[in-house]
Amino acid sequence: MPGTRYRPSRWLRNPHLQTMLGSVARRSVVPETERTYLDNAVIEDITTCDGTVLRARVNRHTEPAPQVVLIHGWLGNDGSSYVRSAGARLWQAGFNTVRMNLRDHGDTEELNQDLYNSARTVEVVDLVDQYRQRNAGDTAVIGFSLGGNFALRVARDTGLPALAVCPAIDPGDTLHQIDHGPGALVYRNYFVRKWRASLVRKAQAFPARYDFSRAFTLRSVSALTDFFVRHHSDFSSTATYFDAYDLSGNALAGVSATILAAKDDPIIPHATIRSLPRSLDIVETDWGGHNAFLSDWTLASWCDEYVLDWCRKTLRLP
Repeated sequence: MPGTRYRPSRWLRNPHLQTMLGSVARRSVVPETERTYLDNAVIEDITTCDGTVLRARVNRHTEPAPQVVLIHGWLGNDGSSYVRSAGARLWQAGFNTVRMNLRDHGDTEELNQDLYNSARTVEVVDLVDQYRQRNAGDTAVIGFSLGGNFALRVARDTGLPALAVCPAIDPGDTLHQIDHGPGALVYRNYFVRKWRASLVRKAQAFPARYDFSRAFTLRSVSALTDFFVRHHSDFSSTATYFDAYDLSGNALAGVSATILAAKDDPIIPHATIRSLPRSLDIVETDWGGHNAFLSDWTLASWCDEYVLDWCRKTLRLP
């Protein structure tokens, strides 16, 4: 695996520049090869075992092929640049891909009355399992950031092979990093703005149920999280909520999965990655920021090649 070969251009070795270019600049530039991939996607709404409806965009080949389920990060969606580019690279190489949206992501707020929270494992595991049963070839799961946390939970619950890119391991540490770490002003405002936009759409979909006017006065991710745990969840406290999807310590003991992490990630504290169980294959790079791994001025992501190499090693192409 090309775990140590990633060496970006010198001007791309700033983690904040990496992260912002990866999130904003790549989102607005769609190469022709990715346009073909997006144009060939089929939208599917899947009802899971608990009655949740989740939307996915699926690209299948006419002949049987192994399948990769891709899970975006918090407040991302199936069209996030890192999901889109990795999916296109896999599809072009012969894999089927499923780009799922977590509940209330990807403009799907109207599909379910209850709000998203990061502890909703059952619906994600069931969606992945449904696609596994439908596909003639092998299935793997790849997640990014919070989607990486979900991918690791799927691996723990199903035994499917999983790759987690820059996964959010400890929710409390990640939230503190967003609100108070280096570059916090930019990251905090980014997530608060996107969260508010999602809440507006949710309230518009269910006006008789939701009024988020109090939430819109809050200006940090921590304050918003506390508010929603208190008023819109069954958890007794924010700490209890975090415990429900915290993967630090021995939560992943015995789980076989791969983690790709950048040491300079400004969102995910790297110490949480270093302390994980030895059953996990952890690949570290010196640079890469959060979900970016950009190589040069073209803004191509080395991560796409890593994902493809991992899938070729893990899954069997006909």
